[in-house]
Amino acid sequence: MTDDFVFKSIGEILINKGLLTHEHISIIVKSQNNSNRLFGQLAVSLGFLKEDALLKVLSEIYVIDIVSLEFLYVNKETLMLLDYETAVLCSAVPFFTNENFIKIAILDPGNLSAIDMIRSRFKNLTVEFFIAKESEILRFLEIMKCNAEFIEKDPLFLLNKIIFDSVEAKASDIHFEPAENLVRVRVRIDGILYVLQTIDYEFWMRMKSKLKLMANLNITENRRPQSGHTRIYLAGKAIDLRISTHPGIFGENFVVRIFDLLNGVMSLAELGFLEEDFLWLKKAISFPSGIFLIVGPTGSGKTTTLYSLLKEINSQSVNIMTLEDPVEYQIEGIKQLDLREEGILSFSDGVRSILRQDPDVMLIGEIRDEATAATAIRASLTGRLVLATLHAATPIEGIRRLIDLGLKLSDFIPSMIGIFSQRLVRYLVDGEYKSRFPIAEYIYFSETLKKNLLQKNDISICKVDKSFRTASAKALKDKLTDSEEIKRVLGNGDI
Repeated sequence: MTDDFVFKSIGEILINKGLLTHEHISIIVKSQNNSNRLFGQLAVSLGFLKEDALLKVLSEIYVIDIVSLEFLYVNKETLMLLDYETAVLCSAVPFFTNENFIKIAILDPGNLSAIDMIRSRFKNLTVEFFIAKESEILRFLEIMKCNAEFIEKDPLFLLNKIIFDSVEAKASDIHFEPAENLVRVRVRIDGILYVLQTIDYEFWMRMKSKLKLMANLNITENRRPQSGHTRIYLAGKAIDLRISTHPGIFGENFVVRIFDLLNGVMSLAELGFLEEDFLWLKKAISFPSGIFLIVGPTGSGKTTTLYSLLKEINSQSVNIMTLEDPVEYQIEGIKQLDLREEGILSFSDGVRSILRQDPDVMLIGEIRDEATAATAIRASLTGRLVLATLHAATPIEGIRRLIDLGLKLSDFIPSMIGIFSQRLVRYLVDGEYKSRFPIAEYIYFSETLKKNLLQKNDISICKVDKSFRTASAKALKDKLTDSEEIKRVLGNGDI
């Protein structure tokens, strides 16, 4: 296959897709006479074509996956497996390896001589090729030119390494905490914060600007809290990052919450609930209408459980809609609305909007105010099943929270199915804490309980069907964890 034939083939495909015109092709071919750049890259540099669109077309032509190197950390040893001269000649860089195979990002997947040359360098490994953006490959070639010393000197590469290491460690959050002369970086793993490293303040200034740009935040605003989110790809793995800032005496504190989309939404059975809790949750979502709340502090697994409940309900005969800020995991077959991306001003406005879409089941990411609470209750009274989270520690406090928001018992008790609170406790295995499992406390609102509450207008008559004390005792009896872990999660009151 000649270069001219490839140019014409790619050009024809781009014309057929409506991405280029015949006039564009003519200009690109003329420019090719004075340049050694590839046809597609010239189209991009001339402003005729977006690079993302080019990569998608080349991916289809050569049946090759796309890899984003922008946020990818590649360790020095992997990067230097390919000598610099070959890397430049082939416009290719290695980005992952193990004992069996190596992954190579290449600019031109149609360059068979380059592919053969690289394969000859790794005869004992299976070589897998990916296509990447020219700017990203050139950046890694520059790092290789500097003999990989640039890795430790580039703040943005260091940021990539921190994100990469945190994802690999299955951290839920990264904390960047400025002090007087340095910035401490901590990661939360299984609910516990660990110091990852400290970084120079000068490095941090560039890193925080990059974080703000990633999340579309105002880089000049330092005195007010901001929040946003972005999606990145680490070796083909989709990762969502929720980035929030808060001013402090030594500068802005950043928290980056990590959502690994590759793992997807677990089924309810996979979450590790005790059988009685599992069956209770199944019962709660079996109702055709009403409102079901999950409460608990940040990091207690509320949203994970809600997504699993949606997955349990999801079917072709049910119209499920969600309203979130932001959408954390995507579930096929469910209509999910992102509050900000849809331009919706508040949860209450969003609920009113999606009610016009005839939903059977609604998920409200968080009830924050009276308007949202009232709208959610009204939806549950009109034949919808409404699932939502609420910031309260326990089911009883969940009731109090609704009252504090301005609702009366008579407003929400008639449609209330149950309130479920959970915590995540670490397993103790051979003297080491590993992973986590949920323990729960909950109230089911039977018709008898509803009647008594409405008659007496006194929430003190509410008793939980199962308490954290009972759940803790069960976990200790089954030797799933120890009393120190229970105290850490719940305090001394429930031992």
